Amino acid sequence: MDITSIIEKIETIDVDDETKAQMKEYVYLYKQVDRALSEGRYEDGIGISEMLLDRVPDDINAKTLLAIAYNYAGYPVKSIRLWEEICEAEPDAGDYSLALALLYRRQGWVQKALKQLKITVELAPDNRVAWEYLVDCSVETEDTHEAKMNCFGAMYLLQEYGIESIKLNVVAFSLTIQEDNDKADKYLTTVIDLMRNGEKHNQEYYEDAIHDILWEIDMVECYEFMPRIKEMTDNLPDISEKLAESIMDVETNAEIAAIDETFPDVMHSIIDLLIDDCDCEECKRDIIALECSILADYNGYSPELIRLAKEHPRVYAMHSKFFDEAVSGVDRDRLLRARLKILSDSDLEPILMRADGSEINPVVETYRREGRKIGRNEQCPCGSGKKYKKCCGA
Repeated sequence: MDITSIIEKIETIDVDDETKAQMKEYVYLYKQVDRALSEGRYEDGIGISEMLLDRVPDDINAKTLLAIAYNYAGYPVKSIRLWEEICEAEPDAGDYSLALALLYRRQGWVQKALKQLKITVELAPDNRVAWEYLVDCSVETEDTHEAKMNCFGAMYLLQEYGIESIKLNVVAFSLTIQEDNDKADKYLTTVIDLMRNGEKHNQEYYEDAIHDILWEIDMVECYEFMPRIKEMTDNLPDISEKLAESIMDVETNAEIAAIDETFPDVMHSIIDLLIDDCDCEECKRDIIALECSILADYNGYSPELIRLAKEHPRVYAMHSKFFDEAVSGVDRDRLLRARLKILSDSDLEPILMRADGSEINPVVETYRREGRKIGRNEQCPCGSGKKYKKCCGA
């Protein structure tokens, strides 16, 4: 609402003084609502807006201010009801329709939001933001066919207006990465080009897009796309600590995925437990038991640990304190005895395995889990068809 234009209009209108005074009062109240909302005094904003609406009950601007105040003050349902009334009174206003759709979505009413967003893009087919939210809602419904139709349709229609969207290309990437890597790479190329030469956005917009791409890459383990992430971040003056951590996490997962099966099973098991990052006592004891095997067969494991440090430094760094101790060979027997005592105090005795897979010392009472431990990269036993780490083990 442009207050200045309203004041200018009052000065030019040929009306009596009483009407002018009323109009100036309305302008004053508008200013007070605007100030209250900008200062975070949302309850005051509601009170003044209601006072204003009493004076001009059919004024759309007054209703809009009250709807905004309700939302800011934490009354989303009241805000929604008023926005519905506003949209009914102004059925051709795309901005009002978008505001209502976003409130539906924040409430988790995805289907209502989707329906309202479809109305919005019919009213304003060149509204990039509305199309982006429409496609996001389509993805949330998990209807892949509709998501594809909406995404590719939105990209085509916006191009008619000379508009490109980074977020829509990110969604297109996620929809094609498992089917056609070349096509998926094409969408990433478009994202990089738009970050360099397209419409400028704030840092959060770009980082949200990169986060979404990272998530997809990690989900389907298509780590060959990771160099494209660097091309994207090279276009930003700086990146947040959160994004830097996400990139490092995915790079670590990529390195873990690249570890071949020639490493001993004991080392693979330790790495899996470290990735799970579980702090329970059982997992802690599992790691200690596996460490005992490495300490008991130092000559067998030492070359493998050195190779791990050389070929996969990120993975080695996840447990470098122990690996360094094992490789150094200093007080190896003492380290082994200390770990065996920890397990013994819990009435547990590990099965010690050599690097070649043979058992070091058969024992009568062995320390085992109830049932077999499910590997992170195995099919999930729930029957979803996904890997355990991407399903029940997430």
